[in-house]
Amino acid sequence: MTNDITTYGVDSAVFRAPARRAARTIAARQTAGLVRQAAADADTDLAIVKVEDYTMAMGATSAAVVRVAQAQRHLEQLVPEASGRLAFLADEHLLGCAELLADLRRDLRRR
Repeated sequence: MTNDITTYGVDSAVFRAPARRAARTIAARQTAGLVRQAAADADTDLAIVKVEDYTMAMGATSAAVVRVAQAQRHLEQLVPEASGRLAFLADEHLLGCAELLADLRRDLRRR
């Protein structure tokens, strides 16, 4: 699609120069609009990827916390007097996972 402006009636140089300027202005605005649209599309795609990455990390972390809790419960049945130490280790694991997820969330926000 071209942005040529056709003048009707008298076709003199007086009318042709403003028509060319107007056509260039229209073309520049259309180009700027396309660039903004492409940038918005790229930002949307990036946000979707970040959400998927964070969701995947959250799922893996949740699975790891569940595995540690199950191991803690099993070991407490074998050695009940170690329950306090096992709870401490499980809590440390949970806090470490939470810290890693927080780091990931901050890193994803910076990108």
